[in-house]
Amino acid sequence: MLATGVLAVSLLTLLAARDTAREHAHETSKNVAAVLSANISRTVESSDQSLLTLIATLDKPGVQALSASVRNELMFNTTANSRYISGMGVTDDRGRVVAGCCSSNHHWDFGDRDYFLVHRQSPDVGRYLSAIYHARARGGAEAMALSRRVNYPDGSFKGVAIVAIDLEYFNHLLADLDVGPHGVAAIVRIDGTLVSRNPPLNASPPPNFSTSPTFPRMVNHDSGFYAARSSVDGEVRLYTFQRVPGTPLIAVVAPALDDVLVSWKHLSWVVGISASSISLAFCIVVWILAFALRDRAVAEDRLRELAQIDPLTGLKNRRALDASLASEWDRLQRTDGWLSVLYVDADHFKQYNDVYGHAEGDNALRRLADCIRRHAQRRGDCASRYGGEEFVIVLPDTDPMQAVRIAEAIRTDVERLACDPTAIGRPPFTVSIGCATATRSHPSLLSELTQAADLALYDAKRAGRNQVVFSQANSLAACKDSDLTRVGTHP
Repeated sequence: MLATGVLAVSLLTLLAARDTAREHAHETSKNVAAVLSANISRTVESSDQSLLTLIATLDKPGVQALSASVRNELMFNTTANSRYISGMGVTDDRGRVVAGCCSSNHHWDFGDRDYFLVHRQSPDVGRYLSAIYHARARGGAEAMALSRRVNYPDGSFKGVAIVAIDLEYFNHLLADLDVGPHGVAAIVRIDGTLVSRNPPLNASPPPNFSTSPTFPRMVNHDSGFYAARSSVDGEVRLYTFQRVPGTPLIAVVAPALDDVLVSWKHLSWVVGISASSISLAFCIVVWILAFALRDRAVAEDRLRELAQIDPLTGLKNRRALDASLASEWDRLQRTDGWLSVLYVDADHFKQYNDVYGHAEGDNALRRLADCIRRHAQRRGDCASRYGGEEFVIVLPDTDPMQAVRIAEAIRTDVERLACDPTAIGRPPFTVSIGCATATRSHPSLLSELTQAADLALYDAKRAGRNQVVFSQANSLAACKDSDLTRVGTHP
């Protein structure tokens, strides 16, 4: 019974691990596909903006009055210098190029191209990405054309504005992707045409996937995931796809199932043999695995924590501060509470470093951090090193009086360190503190709250240092000297 139970648990564990491996592969592939889609979308949008600018420029009398060379320089020079833009131009209503870049000879007739025919037949196509073609102006190099219709003032067809995107652009996007020894990354059109693939296919002509029984899933959905056997090489792959917005292109990332499950298969052999040999041995393996996973989780948690800690002082760093401010500000907008911010700065710290040395300066910052930590211990409080000798404390649910009380306690603690009998020979220093408090309605922006605290800190500096100054954050827009309340001066 024990052996049967161990085998059953082993089987369930292996099935769960298999599902986890597949899910991890899907998540990774989804992220890669989203990046590919976004990259292509940005390129298309940028090219489309160039087309719209070109169309808007065409009929301007001032542009038409320029010489042909100057006009071409104005309209096409920026695009011509783009790495993967192999051509840009304008045709007349018969498809003949009347202006363009990227070739010394513009006497080309594109009246047979699909993009020309589509725009001539319909005035409402808008932006159109053509099928793959062999560029006549560049010795048959493969490209796709992004185009828009150009009209006469009466709305009749005048021609087409074109930007040619070299297929090498898509090859470059996919070249550095690692999807495993038998995986595939590809860009396909919704008509099944293969635009680019890594690894590339040597088949000529390249296959069309429109007849594949699974291809309609890609065409009929913006994104998705499924497992299927490839019609090209018979490999079972996990297909994750993402439609490129505003285009007929689909980004596909498909690691091979065998590659995804390599580690899982190895684990299956180890666990299966161990479980078959002796139940006790299997239990030991399970415990070892459990401890390993726990240690890994602990290590990952520790790494995440260290990524938010300032190594010198042990307080939170700037990244953690930004996250805390944003989170507490969002929470404040849903409640009727308070949010206070303290800016703490060590006085004359550059001179302190110059006189006592940077090592003693670091010790002073650690002592200051200890003082701050003692007064910001509540759940939700965030004490952080902002940079150099400046610190920021975020105090949720803290009204102005409480904020000033905490600030004064910190200032007093730092000042008291100089009088500590155990600190003989330790150079003293003081701090200046600026305070600001916000409610849900005032101020309207987080930046106004932090700026108010910063201004209060500078007011404390100007007033002689070693003091706490409170600023009315909700009056920041009309901030004057009267808006700053000096809590205490301690020369």
